[in-house]
Formats: sequence, structure tokens, C-alpha cells
Amino acid sequence: MYALLAFITLPWVISHPRLFMAAAAAGAYYFQSTGRTLHDVRTEIASRVAGILPEDLRRDDILYDQMTVVFLHLFVFRYLRLIVHLISFWLFYRPTPVPINPTLFPSDCTIILPTVDPENRDFEECITSCLENGPGAIIIVTVGAELTKLTKSIVKPFEQQFPSTEISVRTADEANKRRQVAHGLRYVKTKITVLLDDHVFWPTERFLPTLLAPFEDPKVGIVGTNKRVRRTDTGFNIRSFWNMLGALYLERHNFEIRATNAIDGGTFVVSGRTSAHRSEILKDPEFIAGFTNERFFFGMFGPLNADDDNFITRWDVRHGWKIKIQYCPDAMIETTLGTYPKFLSQCLRWVRTTWRSNSASLFTDGTVWYTQPWCVYAVYWTSFINFALFYDGALAYTLFKSPLGTADNLKYLAAWIFCTKMVKLTPYFLREPQDLVMLPGYFVFAYFHSLIKLYAGLTFWETNWGGRNLSAINNQAGGGPDDDDDDDDDADDSSDDSVDGGVQLPPTPPSSRRRKTTGSSSSGSGADDGSNQGRTINRGGTASGSNRGQPKNATAGTKPARKAQAQPMTRVSSSTTSSTSSTSSSRWQRCPGCRKLHSDSGSVDGRGGCQVQSPGWGR
Repeated sequence: MYALLAFITLPWVISHPRLFMAAAAAGAYYFQSTGRTLHDVRTEIASRVAGILPEDLRRDDILYDQMTVVFLHLFVFRYLRLIVHLISFWLFYRPTPVPINPTLFPSDCTIILPTVDPENRDFEECITSCLENGPGAIIIVTVGAELTKLTKSIVKPFEQQFPSTEISVRTADEANKRRQVAHGLRYVKTKITVLLDDHVFWPTERFLPTLLAPFEDPKVGIVGTNKRVRRTDTGFNIRSFWNMLGALYLERHNFEIRATNAIDGGTFVVSGRTSAHRSEILKDPEFIAGFTNERFFFGMFGPLNADDDNFITRWDVRHGWKIKIQYCPDAMIETTLGTYPKFLSQCLRWVRTTWRSNSASLFTDGTVWYTQPWCVYAVYWTSFINFALFYDGALAYTLFKSPLGTADNLKYLAAWIFCTKMVKLTPYFLREPQDLVMLPGYFVFAYFHSLIKLYAGLTFWETNWGGRNLSAINNQAGGGPDDDDDDDDDADDSSDDSVDGGVQLPPTPPSSRRRKTTGSSSSGSGADDGSNQGRTINRGGTASGSNRGQPKNATAGTKPARKAQAQPMTRVSSSTTSSTSSTSSSRWQRCPGCRKLHSDSGSVDGRGGCQVQSPGWGR
């Protein structure tokens, strides 16, 4: 018993050594002043517990049996959490209502939507459901020239259908969600930023107002939602089974985040499928540097691509921002999940994330010990030992070996375990009762998941993005942003720093970000070839510093040839970036130092004013 007690209290001892020493000193003083021993205290507690037990359980051979004590500790450690969460879920939680006179509106939101597959069947519906909520702007961030062109052709009809929302397509230098998000943050000008995955749908037009409601509290920095998986495959078949597993996965998450958020304001993560943030948090240079260059295990592994939502959640907690989960019908998102074999690789990635992120929360950061004391026990510490296959086996074994190990008691334990596992699943099966025939398969997978969790813990350093081959996408994209063929966004993307680990926050793009016709807009060069006159496009930036159309002003009317082998992107300071502004008499060429388009007017050694002194600088 003492060993188990020490195991449970170990994390508090590690994180609060001074507090533990003070508690130990107080305990020693108590025992010395009263003349009692630890054994006396244990005996008194056992006798008091015996007073509330049935008479047939008050025998000393039961109360002081080692296996009985271990069984009771295992039982209480697991199910105390469930009982408290049930009470919190049903009695304590309340979503933030939408105020009658809000200070924030959907137009105060910018949506950042990273994608590497704009042709997926969910992409257009995702954008449509988002635009129907009337956000101020949507920034779609993809990679490579081909994907950029494809994405622009897909979103072009939406520009006319939803003129009140500014839609822009940006090109990041790598198929990496963190870097794509960081790239999009450069163009955010609104108070709130919403991060959105490309396979997520907002079923109601009241979604954004409901999501914004908690931000009326100035201490709230991040808002999450409840989630639901679409049943894209139905019937009694293998595809439907995997789809059901994905739906149940998120159903369990909904229960946990609502319950814990109502107790101490904590949650294990605010899902990146859809999350709202104060823009001042995400645009912080320190945040950008950490977000794009997070390493783990004493800096030996990284930088991470996965775990992006966990990093943001931990950042908010560490900097004193409150978390709010909006669990209500108007704040519910829908998503697609659960296809074989992608779902297995996703489970493996998620569990590895749990090992890394929860360890960081407890032992590297430590803020949760003060701000989320209940979550320390119920979420973080529990995640390290809650292997259903082994934990249920330990419960059955210790009960069987104790004086209470009768056949009837083992049946009662099995029934209890079954019922408690159904608590989180009940809402789903009330909606989809036909899936009850696949319930045995779910339990088989739940126990198999313990092996996945064990394997993930033993291979926690693996950081690949399960379910997508991002390396192939990067190779196809050419490893960097395209500056020659991007008719709409050359003005901004060609003067941007590459998103790199430890890079400073880039300068804010020009504020004149509206739809213009090339015949009437002024880029400061006067070199438009006339081929684009009269064509309305939605740009991300204009005016000074722009190089829109400049590669097209060669006498032959052709674009400059791309170098056979692109040099690595380099870090460029804000002052360097701003120095790329040109006059109408400038000649544009690709800088050998930083691979950007510069004017040669006033240049030093033909570098067009670039402060990069050599191609190897900043690597």
C-alpha cells in the first residue's frame, strides 16, 4: 500500500519539493506531539472504513489482506475520476451564452486553413460552411506552385459568392502544418484567429458567434468546441466499423474536455480541428519561434510538425490565459475520421503526442500543477498508467487473489467495467443504435489500443505525420514557395521570410488588402503588360514593396527562368525584407543571396539592397 501511495504522490514530490518538505515536517511534528505512528493512523482509517462496509466485509482477513488493499487502491484511483467527471459533466458545466450586445463579431475573425490536398472531397464543403458564418478573412495556406494554382482555381467561385469575406491563397515553403500556420499568421489583422482543418465542417451559421462568446472575458485566450464524426459509411461492414471507431474516439474526448473544463478550467488539449485564439497570442514573436522550432527530450529530437494544438494549449496555460470549451449544438463541428489503415497510423500519432505533451506539461513546464490540480491527477498522470488491457487485468487478478474473489464478485466487477466503459459512449449509440451490433468489435479494439499505446511510448521520438506522406508533397512542390507563377500573391509572398525555426515575426503585410483590377491598381512599377487588365482578382497585398507583375515586364514578355537547383531559404530580418521596395525605374532579378526578387537600384554588388552578404548567411 505504501509503495502505491508513493507512486501516486511522486509527481507532486518532484514538482513541489519545498511544499513536500514542509508537509513532511508537519507530519513529523504531528506524530512526535501525539506519540502515534503511521501504523496507528492506518489502523484508525481502516476501522473507520470498516464502519461503513457491510458486516461480511469487516473481517480482519479482508481489511488487512494485501491483495484487497491493492485492489481497492486500483479501483478508487480509476473510478474516483469517472464519478467526479460524471457529476461535473451533468451538473457543473455551462457553455458561455452569446451576449445580446457582443463586442466581437464574425468579421473580427480571420480563418487560417492549411492544406496540402485541396482536391479532397471535403475541402469545398469546408470552405462553404466557413464562409456562411461571415468571417472577415480566410487565408488558405498551401505549398508549391501547382497546389497554389489549383487552390486558387477552386476558391475563385467563392470570391464572387461571398464578397464580404476576403479570400486569399498563400504559399508556404514546406508541407508542414506548423509552418503553414505561421506563414498565414503574417497576414492576420483581426482580433481573433481561428485555426481550421480542411476536413472540418461548421453545420450552423451561428457557429462563429457562439465560438466568440467566451472572448467577452478578457482573460480567455483560447476556445475549443465539441466534435462529431460523420458516418460516411454505414451498415455492418469493415468500412463502417472503422468509421464508428473514429466517431467513438471523438465522443470520448467530448466527455473528458467538458468535464475537466468545468472543474478547474483545464483540458488535455484544445483540438486543432477548429480552435479560436486571440491573435495577439499567436502573433507574439516568442510564440512563432517556439511554435516552428519545438524540440523535445532535452532537445535531442525535433523540430516537431505534429502536436501543434498541444503546443498552443500549453503555451496559453503557461502564460496565464484561460481555456474555455464551448460544448453546445451551435458550437459543434463535424469532421471525417475513421478509414483503414489511416486511422491506425493516426491513433499511433495521437498517442505519441500524448506521451510527449503530457510529459512536457508535468515535468518540463509544470504550470498545470498550480493552475489545473485536478487535471494533474485525472488527465496527465492517469494517462501514463491507464492501459485498459493491463489495468482491467490487474483489477480482476487482485480481486481474484483476495478473500473477496468469489465467482459472483468477479461477475459484478465485469459488469461494472462494462457499464463504466459505456458511460462515454451512450450519447453516440443513442444517435446510432444500429451500430450496437459492432460493439464487441469496439471492445476488442479498445484493448488492442493498449498495445498501440505501449508501442507509442517505446517509440515516442517518432514524429512523422501519420496518414499523409508530406515528404512526397514537399518533393513535388519543389521545397519552397513559388514566386514566378503566383499572379495574385507575388507582392507579398516574394518578400516574405521563409518559415524557419527560431525566425522572428515577419513584418505585417500592407493594409490595403482588397480586390483590385490590375488596370487601376498601382504597384509602383508601372510595368503591367496589360494582359491582366479588367480581370478582377483577390489579392493579399498591393502598393509599395510589391513585385506583382514585375517578372513579366521583360522585353520578350516571358518570365525569368527558374534556377535548376534552388538555394536554401535564409533568414531575413524585418529591415531586410522592407528594403526590397522598388521604384518604377528598377530592374528586377532574383537575388543570389536570399533567392528573393529584388530591385538593383541602389544595390551593392548587384544585390538589390539585400543585406544578405553571402548565400551561406543565416543557415
